[in-house]
Amino acid sequence: MINPDKKPLAAKTPFSLRLIRFMYRSLGPLFPAYFGRLAYEQWFTTTRFKTPRYELSALNSATRETIEVNDQSLAVYIWQDKTTEPKATLLFIHGWTGRGTQIVNYIEKLNAIGYRVISFDGPAHGNSPGKQTSALEMTDAVLALNRQYGKFDAAITHSFGGMILIYAMSLGLKVDRCALICPPKDFQIILDNFQRILNLPDSVVQIMTRRLFATHGQITRDAVDAVKNVKNLTGKSLLIHDEDDVEIPWQNSEEIAQAWPDAGFIKTRGLGHRRIIRDRKVISNIVKFLNDV
Repeated sequence: MINPDKKPLAAKTPFSLRLIRFMYRSLGPLFPAYFGRLAYEQWFTTTRFKTPRYELSALNSATRETIEVNDQSLAVYIWQDKTTEPKATLLFIHGWTGRGTQIVNYIEKLNAIGYRVISFDGPAHGNSPGKQTSALEMTDAVLALNRQYGKFDAAITHSFGGMILIYAMSLGLKVDRCALICPPKDFQIILDNFQRILNLPDSVVQIMTRRLFATHGQITRDAVDAVKNVKNLTGKSLLIHDEDDVEIPWQNSEEIAQAWPDAGFIKTRGLGHRRIIRDRKVISNIVKFLNDV
């Protein structure tokens, strides 16, 4: 599920991505079985990006721990006001190719209103080892964190992380307040995005999808259907999505919000899929929602 950082419009597409696209576009229709297997491997393969300088303060100020999940050590980050006992605990779940330190701009504000903030690098992300992972492994990580650190009173997610939170909640995870930033609504949206990014011919996608279902049954497609999963959830939610998001259309959040019994929806403009998580007004709306008890 490749999901590379968006570049400014003037920036060139990386040569490596252009080469991969050329291979799939020119040779994929001729050898769909081979390139379908290759796409299958790339579906699970993550890309690590260097931690931006503005996130280093979060990395340096965190209490850093590890947790074992499926025989893998995952990096965990904890921030809390040392002068008072936290009143509640919040979990942050990053998106595909993301990092736990993307919560950096929220930490001080959340600590100030009484939250202990817990974040983590998912398998094959950030400072956690591995090269491949899946939605099911990410969900295992969230459930393991819940067992280790106790109830999460609130959660903030970005992108793919929203789908993971919703799936975990459908399995029994209890969260009172959830703020989801540009989540995908189902498996097909992620598959369509993957096909678009790599320029995959339909014949290659068909082979890849058959292999996915052969190795995982139908569980990935059916289990992570966010619109279906939220229908019986309790607790309040706020979904925020930008109308200029070219990776996950904003209608995804609107559909999820309409299906969630107690949900609000905010649509922004001009922030895209990634800058939205750092926008001051978005941060203010989320903090207000989490403090408005």
